[in-house]
Amino acid sequence: MQKIMLFFVALLIAFVPVANANQDDEVEPFTWDRKFLEVLKKVDIPVYIPSHVASSKFSRQLGPLFVSKLEASKNRYLFEISRQRVRDGQARTLTFDVMTMSAGTLPSHRKQPFSTFEVFEIQEGTIKFNGVNVDYFANKRAFIWKANGWEYLVWAKNTNNAVHIIKRVMATIPKGTIPVNGATKGQITVIETNEGVSSDAGWSYDNGKTWYIITGRTTPEQLTKILKSMIKVDT
Repeated sequence: MQKIMLFFVALLIAFVPVANANQDDEVEPFTWDRKFLEVLKKVDIPVYIPSHVASSKFSRQLGPLFVSKLEASKNRYLFEISRQRVRDGQARTLTFDVMTMSAGTLPSHRKQPFSTFEVFEIQEGTIKFNGVNVDYFANKRAFIWKANGWEYLVWAKNTNNAVHIIKRVMATIPKGTIPVNGATKGQITVIETNEGVSSDAGWSYDNGKTWYIITGRTTPEQLTKILKSMIKVDT
């Protein structure tokens, strides 16, 4: 029975088409106000910020992008980028969160950036896809693989959807490449929700001493472009 199920998963991987991501890969430039950069320059750890954020025709109608939150200390920083819209005829504004990024050391009880990885400790089996060994969990709804120091998690409502997302992730981050230039290790989570596919990333430039973490409602295609847009703030 297990061999039959493995064969079934292999067929899904082979024949499920890669999604047309034209509507899922939009990003737009984000300009940082000098006052925020001055705050970040006081941080002792290396500071990286995105020069692009996730976008879409619908989201742009919600209002302009702005930094809605910024916290900075000697060894840590956190910021949120949101959209702001003023109700017609009203003074009240509505805020729509776009992404959050933090940097610093992980809490002592955490071994890795995302707790979702810690849920899947005992694998149910392994299948090879695109030359990579992919472990599966949760009745073939969750898949984890490792490549070039990075760990990837795809978690979906069913096997078919999970395989579909795996294809998107592997097409977006080709074999032999890494999502963040210069990173020594990292993690990517791509989870199917009722609102669509959501992607997060955590990475380190110093083998885990300092972690940079991005969360938000982004697709794998958008997330990769955001990660590639990272710039270092001269502190």
